[in-house]
Amino acid sequence: MADKLKLNLRHCYGIGKLEVELEFKHKGYAIYAPNGVMKTSFAKTMMDLSSGKTPKDLHFPDRAPIIDVTLNDEAIKKEEIFVVRSYDDNFSSDQISTLLANAELRKRYEEIHRSIGEAKKTLDKALKRQAGFGEKSRESMELIIESLFGSSYYDALVGIEDELSETELSDLSDANFKTLFDPKVQQFLAAEDVAASVEDFAQTYDEITDQSPILRRNFQYHNVKQVQQQLEANNFFSAGHKISLADEKSDALEEVSSDQSLKERIEEEKLRILSDEEVAKRFDAFNAKLKNKELQAFRDYITENKHLLPMLDDPESLKRKLWIQYLLAANDEYKALVSEYRTGQQALAEIISEAEGSRGDWDEVVADFNRRFLYLPFELFVENKADAILKGIAPSVGFIVRDAGDERRYAPSEKQELLRALSTGESRALYILDIMYEVFVRWKERRKTLFIFDDISDSFDYKNKFAIIDFLEDVTKVEGNNFLAIILTHNFDFLRTISSRKICPAHQCRLAFRSEAGIKLEPFKQSDIQSPFHKWQNRLTEPSVLIAYVPFLRNVIEYTLGGKDAEGNDNEDYLQLTRMLHFKDETDALTVGDYKAVFERNLPNCGFPEVEPDQRILDHVFATADACENVSDGVNLEQKIVLSIAIRLWAERYMIAKIRSNEPEYDVAQKQTGDLFQTFKEQFNNQTQEIGLLRRVNLITPANIHINAFMYEPILDMGMGELLALYSEVKANLQ
Repeated sequence: MADKLKLNLRHCYGIGKLEVELEFKHKGYAIYAPNGVMKTSFAKTMMDLSSGKTPKDLHFPDRAPIIDVTLNDEAIKKEEIFVVRSYDDNFSSDQISTLLANAELRKRYEEIHRSIGEAKKTLDKALKRQAGFGEKSRESMELIIESLFGSSYYDALVGIEDELSETELSDLSDANFKTLFDPKVQQFLAAEDVAASVEDFAQTYDEITDQSPILRRNFQYHNVKQVQQQLEANNFFSAGHKISLADEKSDALEEVSSDQSLKERIEEEKLRILSDEEVAKRFDAFNAKLKNKELQAFRDYITENKHLLPMLDDPESLKRKLWIQYLLAANDEYKALVSEYRTGQQALAEIISEAEGSRGDWDEVVADFNRRFLYLPFELFVENKADAILKGIAPSVGFIVRDAGDERRYAPSEKQELLRALSTGESRALYILDIMYEVFVRWKERRKTLFIFDDISDSFDYKNKFAIIDFLEDVTKVEGNNFLAIILTHNFDFLRTISSRKICPAHQCRLAFRSEAGIKLEPFKQSDIQSPFHKWQNRLTEPSVLIAYVPFLRNVIEYTLGGKDAEGNDNEDYLQLTRMLHFKDETDALTVGDYKAVFERNLPNCGFPEVEPDQRILDHVFATADACENVSDGVNLEQKIVLSIAIRLWAERYMIAKIRSNEPEYDVAQKQTGDLFQTFKEQFNNQTQEIGLLRRVNLITPANIHINAFMYEPILDMGMGELLALYSEVKANLQ
């Protein structure tokens, strides 16, 4: 069953009223609309509907709009409307990233990254816990690792593998990074007087340490504790072994034979140093500066871990040592991630290589674009196929320009540089690429869509215009799509082409014009579009058709025999028809019989109708024009030609009579309408009303009289009402 679109629009961007039903026996409708009638207004209205907005009347915003658009008797959904403007340099398709790619490759790719990601998540949790952040913290382990070790997260972890294997776990693995490197703490420690206090404490601390019989600057009590823990864990003393602690000053040896004895000795040295009066004094001097409540956590922590304070004078070195220790503490998780990463790299390399050679739907659209637009100076290519397929991001389209064996590639980021070197039509072709993406996605998803194409062929040369026509054929003629299309145009040659290609068959072509009742869509007949003059051969008995044949016949003579012969003499038949279209000295005496003689000499296979041969041609033209007053508005090609001829003859006759009242010998044989008008203005410059009227005649009628099969667009653009009004004014005022 054919789809039916009903439009009932009031006060929408200049559309006072448009009420029509379009039955889509075929998927495409064409509306030929002169500029200023409805194209932009209708496109804006439908664009608003597609965005969920309410159209309005910009000139009269108080007028309440009526927007009743139904498809098959149901209100059309905004998702079912897609408006394609003539050109929109801000438009960019958001559908490109949704186009399907190689699902199997993406699945394999995502599975490897999932496994690596799970291992990373486990390590990150362990590191957060070790550094004092807590497992649920949002702190980025990735940023910390990359900043510390100077390369990307995974490369950094692989790069320090040997260093970790050569490093022993120490009590620094328990240090609270979050507290020590809180931004406010670091800001506090960077202050000049605070830094001096830390240095003072560190110097005193080292001096007291040097006095210990067993400790050294590079062998602090926390180092001894670490040794003790290792010995205990490995049953050293339980096995009957002993160690000796050497006094650096006296070379005396102190024998230790149990875990407990060593623990007591460590604690004794720790208390001796930390309870030292000078060390306590220096620490209190530093501690006194910690008055801000935000630093309370640091004060509490460093009080219990004074041995860390001297290390804070080189924070970057300490930071690196801490994270090496954290990674050692999370050694199992670290090794699992590095192993998973290494295993996945080879498989990923193979998948990426395969993806580069794979073909996605977006690749299909780009190839289709290159196939259609053969006459553009550039060719498109998809640059990041692997990322587009495997990561699901939008592919980037690059450009290749070839000339005389040379080639230049423009990256996607250089698009604006390319556009500056292209013509307007060439650059607008890239806009069509985005439209093609949209259409392809909707076709792939079988989405019901009403496309509104607003002068889509505008600004394209003929070679690339046919690429647009080819594209429209896919929208309206390819089997299996769920599309309807309304193609708006003010180019009659384009209308003729899409009609002949059955994109919009003649029975679904309409002429838009304004009337007192609103905007009307008048049906075209196929003969109106494709071959009106051939159609007229069977209607020569109609006065309007017979008169409209005069300019056509004159063009036929001009194109076949020429207006002059080889010696430069006027073609008499061409001259005779010119006298019927332009008022000359001979025009008054010309009869229908004179017209018949010219007609039969040049169109011997067309029968001239039975018309009184002695009737003056001038009278026949004016009588036929008078009869046009009863014709309703519409295509009316022949009536519009008749009115244009009658208006021109009446105005020229008037101007010649007026000029000769001043200049009796004025020769009109070689004078065109413009020449007559210029002379009239010079001699009768005070007749402003008549000059204004004649100026309108000179602007409106010339193109309507010089008519041929390829150019009668100006006549269609002219409303019957406008020509009838002008004809009436000419008759009433140019006497």
